[in-house]
Amino acid sequence: MSRRVPSAVVGHVARAAGYVTKVSTSRRPLRGQRDLRPIFLAVVMLFAVIFPAFAKSADEPDFLELAAVLASDGNYDKATIEYAKVDAADPELDAIKYHTLGGLIALNLQQPEAAVTAFDKAIAAGQTEPTIFLYLAQAQFGLERYADVLKTLDRGGAAFDSLPSVFLMRAQAHWLLKDRERAFATLADGSRRFPANTQFLRREVFFLMELGLYQEAAARGQRYLAVAEGKEEDYVAIGNALKRARQFDAALMFLESARMKFPASENVVKVLAATYLENGQPLAAGELMYRAALVNPALKPEAAELFRRAKLYARALAVNAEISDQSLKLKQRLGILIELGRFAEVRGMEAALLRTRLLDDEDVRYALAYAQFKEGDFIGAERNLAKLTKPDLFRKATELRQSMQDCADERWRCS
Repeated sequence: MSRRVPSAVVGHVARAAGYVTKVSTSRRPLRGQRDLRPIFLAVVMLFAVIFPAFAKSADEPDFLELAAVLASDGNYDKATIEYAKVDAADPELDAIKYHTLGGLIALNLQQPEAAVTAFDKAIAAGQTEPTIFLYLAQAQFGLERYADVLKTLDRGGAAFDSLPSVFLMRAQAHWLLKDRERAFATLADGSRRFPANTQFLRREVFFLMELGLYQEAAARGQRYLAVAEGKEEDYVAIGNALKRARQFDAALMFLESARMKFPASENVVKVLAATYLENGQPLAAGELMYRAALVNPALKPEAAELFRRAKLYARALAVNAEISDQSLKLKQRLGILIELGRFAEVRGMEAALLRTRLLDDEDVRYALAYAQFKEGDFIGAERNLAKLTKPDLFRKATELRQSMQDCADERWRCS
């Protein structure tokens, strides 16, 4: 005879866990969120202890119990195979356990739609433990059914009043439903109930940033970091908020301290470099980016561009020469040489530009035509101008042709 899961088992696991996670489209938890796997494993392992695997008969194993054991070992794909062998029409089958376990497996495998269906069936079969509503809400969140999330959490009643994560989930659901006032009110309520939990202040910072209230977000962010061990992404976000609020001195001081705290962080360097650039210090930005490029060569084009903006053209060309992507290198080099007025070198790049298909870019083709014109190669310039079709470049081509005609009539004008 099948046995029902004692209600205290699942409820105790949820209360002890004390957090909720958002379901994403991959098996990895979202950044900044905790994984559901510990809760799931605890529940499944309790299933395995309370309902040890045994054979229904000498020849027929209990597939439901086997699925629970496999899942407790982290073999979710194999657990799914064994779970599929369960005879759902068996009159002795514990429907509550069957559908609850099925929902948990689906939720762990990031299959929120299947999880919702299974949890709904578990509830219809008589599952009354509040935890089932927590799992159902998570699956609905994964399907972006935010209004349903709020209704489902309400069904859990007072059992969720001790879970900070439920307040965070409610706030996020209200936010995604564009109910900004209730989202902030929920965060404030959670912060009052759980004063030691800094996640409410952290979420408020990101909400303020989404609203474009960067100055307020930066102020709250610094309060948050004063009482919490912030993550790299927190420092990046708050530094960005200070930059967007145009508090450059505060942003630079804050981000420099973040760089010391996270010396290997490429994101911190990028935001810091962008702040120096907006503060009118392209050389400082370029030096930062080049040092980062020694670790990640993909950043060399950005470093070269920053040196160009600082008008250190020799340095820009030297860094440009280190770029491995030929198309990217040639296009950037062409721009620097045009700015320097070194048109003969640009004219000599035509074969390389053709080989890398960069001449398919009409802006590049016009730049080459202009360099050919400046070098007196009117035939080459006309050959490239004739292939321009973009309206703005077509107009510029007409003007350049007129200049070439003037030069042909009176060569002294162009000498």
